[in-house]
Amino acid sequence: MALVYEKPAAQESASSSSALAAQIELNPPAQAGASGSTGAPEPGNARERRAPGIGPTLSGDAADEVKSQVFARLDPLDAAGFTRMGRPRPGEWLSSFRESPQPMELYRMQRPVRPTPERRTIVLQPLGEFTPGQRKVLESMREYAEVFFQLPARLERTMPFPRGDEALEEQLVRIVPVGQRHGSYDRQYRAETILDRMLKTHLPADAVVYLGITMEDLWASNLAYVFGLGSFKDRVGVYGLCRYYPEFWGRARGPGDELKGLHRSCKVLNHEAGHMFGLSHCVFFHCSMNGSNSLPETDAAPIHFCPVCQRKLAWNIGYDPLKRFDALEAFYRAQGLSEDADWMKARIGNWKNLLDKQAVVEEEE
Repeated sequence: MALVYEKPAAQESASSSSALAAQIELNPPAQAGASGSTGAPEPGNARERRAPGIGPTLSGDAADEVKSQVFARLDPLDAAGFTRMGRPRPGEWLSSFRESPQPMELYRMQRPVRPTPERRTIVLQPLGEFTPGQRKVLESMREYAEVFFQLPARLERTMPFPRGDEALEEQLVRIVPVGQRHGSYDRQYRAETILDRMLKTHLPADAVVYLGITMEDLWASNLAYVFGLGSFKDRVGVYGLCRYYPEFWGRARGPGDELKGLHRSCKVLNHEAGHMFGLSHCVFFHCSMNGSNSLPETDAAPIHFCPVCQRKLAWNIGYDPLKRFDALEAFYRAQGLSEDADWMKARIGNWKNLLDKQAVVEEEE
């Protein structure tokens, strides 16, 4: 999902922030309500595309300098367990699309969406039909949203796709040609129409973000398919989960497929909701906020936020990182995601050592 940036107000200009943020030139929003997407350009398989003319522009030596400064400020205990991004291999996201670093100073200048006392709930909106097993995945996603973002999360009653309005259905649905179909999926739903005609008009008053979730296949603009699409101005997004499960590909579900589907669903939730809280694609570490050109590249990325992205989210929401890490370990353990739970346990140990180290420094000062 691409990110829309706004120029800072006069009182938050580059002159009142660090030189690190001042190195990056901000572009104005491409249009009101501009949105990013995850998916494949016709006829390729890219997971995400950056909207043209949106985002900070920085490349080459200047981008490397910003990244070097960010790395230099990180304590090794905070960065433990994470791998820095290297040169992309052919076919990977960064081999095809330019991304600029988003340091903390720039993130704060861009005034991301933040919770307020009246508007602090993550609302998940099921769209279309769900089996009992799929409803169980939705409830796990709701729990995960609550744990990951340390905010209340609610699962709404299912909203059906509209029927009987021929003009709306013409905008919303397209039939997939026979030779391009997967399994029994013979139609796709246009993500922009879902945002404009289904979600924006039903945005709950207490929602900091309102996220539609469907088991239908999605497409958007000139993209053959998308996993998700969001409107940052309107705080709404939609995700399609069908491609995360073997039934879409015409296969029967086997051992491990259900857990893999849940893992992918949680990953797309934290990635796309992270965008809606203002985080751009991460170019610092291998991280859940990395862009991806394919499902295999998405699977290869960790489910965790790197220390740079975690710091942005902690500033935005104001949570206690240690409390969040403990809750994430418990969630992963309860869901059978033992590898992620063990990784988080190690992260907790490093974080406690970092807190002890900082306490010693403060005492010496």
